[in-house]
Amino acid sequence: MDTETNIKVNYAKITKRVTAYVVDQIIFLAFYLFILFMLSGKHYADFFSDFFSDTKTAPSVQNEVLEALIYIVLEVLMIIKLGWTPGKLLCGIYIKDANTPKNVALMQGVIRSTFKVFLWVPCYISGWFFILPIFVLIFAVFDRRKQTFYDKIAKTVVIDYKPS
Repeated sequence: MDTETNIKVNYAKITKRVTAYVVDQIIFLAFYLFILFMLSGKHYADFFSDFFSDTKTAPSVQNEVLEALIYIVLEVLMIIKLGWTPGKLLCGIYIKDANTPKNVALMQGVIRSTFKVFLWVPCYISGWFFILPIFVLIFAVFDRRKQTFYDKIAKTVVIDYKPS
């Protein structure tokens, strides 16, 4: 249901999208660590000495699910209300409905963010599965609208408002 408009749309390049994703992950990590610190009730030094200890402990499934849920909720709230995440704003790119210039609907945001998180799940099984996110990006490079598979499923596009 592509509607004809008189507006030339510039789809965001993959390099901008990857940069925005990395910035978002750094910001989210700081936010997530702050939440864990507040919930732990430990002193600042004790919390970080435990968190960054030399002993290798496997992350629990509950912690991974909690982290994923917090990430999904935060990202969905940002993209349905604002059309961007902090990393995307810094890169000058916005997430929009594929058929209209409007922000995405709630279900589109939930679908997009959930599939984006599930993309990384196989990496917990083996490091060899890290190739999957790379394939997703390679396919998006050759797509006409630069959509990843989760963009196609959610019917969203990432628009560049500051074309280079």
